[in-house]
Amino acid sequence: MAKKENSLSTFEWQIMEILWKRGKATVRDVFDSLNGIEWAYTTVQTYMERMVTKKILGKEKIGPVNLYFPQITKDQSLITETRHFLNKSFDGSLPKLAAFLINSDDISEQDLEKIKALIEEKEKT
Repeated sequence: MAKKENSLSTFEWQIMEILWKRGKATVRDVFDSLNGIEWAYTTVQTYMERMVTKKILGKEKIGPVNLYFPQITKDQSLITETRHFLNKSFDGSLPKLAAFLINSDDISEQDLEKIKALIEEKEKT
């Protein structure tokens, strides 16, 4: 099955989190920011170059240094990932997802009140 456009792997997501916060960064900057990740510098570099090819990242050369920057926003990525999850897990049905979450043992009364308030606010617009 082909990977959905702009769908991020876990490691790509970690790279993007750094770049969404920083704006632009070198491979070294990203590598140094990946606390606790046991990847080689060259692995990070390879991932980032592939992300350029996939048009997830852009690259600007300044002298001998490449600066990488996001080509997609975090919101765009969240929409893509949420749609992918919704389609894969709930046949694309928001009501099925909502029913699953509402009937979950993990939902609190406070969560339900917040969800009700969000729905009421949306209905006003």
